[in-house]
Amino acid sequence: MAYQGFIPGRFPEKELKQTRTMEIAPDIWMIEGYLSMNFFLKPPSSNCFIMRDKDMVLLIDTGTYPHYREKILKILNRYRKDGAKRLVLMLTQGHFDHVANNDVIMEAGYREVDFYLPEAEVSSIDLFGHWTGEYQELREYYDTFREMMPLAFPTGVVRIVNSISQNLADKMMASHLRKLFKGINTMAHTAKILPDDSRVTRKFGDVEFLGWEVGRFFAVHDATHSPGHLSFYDPEHKVFLTGDATLEINPPFLNSSLNNCIAMMKKFRQFAEQGFVRLATDAHRSKIWSSMLIDKTGEAPMSPLQMQDTFEGAEQCAAYYALWETYYQGMKDEVLGILKRRGEATVHQIIADFKSSKNPHARFKVLMKFPQLPSRLDVMVANVLRENNIPKKKDGSKIIFSYK
Repeated sequence: MAYQGFIPGRFPEKELKQTRTMEIAPDIWMIEGYLSMNFFLKPPSSNCFIMRDKDMVLLIDTGTYPHYREKILKILNRYRKDGAKRLVLMLTQGHFDHVANNDVIMEAGYREVDFYLPEAEVSSIDLFGHWTGEYQELREYYDTFREMMPLAFPTGVVRIVNSISQNLADKMMASHLRKLFKGINTMAHTAKILPDDSRVTRKFGDVEFLGWEVGRFFAVHDATHSPGHLSFYDPEHKVFLTGDATLEINPPFLNSSLNNCIAMMKKFRQFAEQGFVRLATDAHRSKIWSSMLIDKTGEAPMSPLQMQDTFEGAEQCAAYYALWETYYQGMKDEVLGILKRRGEATVHQIIADFKSSKNPHARFKVLMKFPQLPSRLDVMVANVLRENNIPKKKDGSKIIFSYK
């Protein structure tokens, strides 16, 4: 059974017809994803990538809608008829917009099929368990539904019910998530798990990465957007695909790492500056959908680079990673700066101050509202507080954090 959607059968067919299939480098294909301003009713889809190395084909991410299955199979079938024998599926992460068509690998007709999954990503690809578990974890920081859920459908319903009964709100949210993930077969039960201790170190100039070799490609374990998040590098064509590591909504989950985002962007920038990256993109970069996002928010982008599909040349690639390094650091500094000025604050109070910030990076983050987009200020604030070991105490129903 294919992905059904929050409202079964209601897919953005007109918009999906706009998506392009592009050969961004020799035997490296990018199938363009999708973005709307209605996360639950018209969920996003990641870009999908197909990369060939001799008789092996590497499929990276499989997108959300059945629309992507046809596009993936068209390329996979062509390579199989051209002599490719082995198909490998890997993911930048286990989130639903990257895995909904994973079982397409069983339709491609290859002699040998493998699905490799880092052990750190096993919990994330458990879609229902990951999302429901996160709401429970976030309650150590604030009243999740009251402070996160906007008064818009369907989140507003959960928020109103939560004011009556948290248990009932939990059940309602679980029902929403079951609908959102309906029909998805992640194929996780077939995955060959890659233990952390099987990672190898690759050095490029003075930049070191941990990860796994897959043919000539190298899967960099950056642990940014999710614990087992991967970016993929092709040393032959100097192509670097950074998944959701370079994304405006980071960090979207409590198990994301803003600190790792900052550290890895510095490495990615140096990697490009030293001439190892000549072509770059990520799992959601698209000039079509980026333009739509900017038009809807009514704000100029932080950089014109956000509006491109790909980035070419060492200088432009380095500038792209520098953009995210500054963005992530700016958000972290703003959260900790607010707490320092206040001395003590709840997550709710930090968010209120963050929304009035003049910091351009904070302003851009505020524009991306949940549930229009899967960008959550509450999670970002909680992520910063947790990663920096900020002390907390309970005062009645409030959870108060103190600047160290």
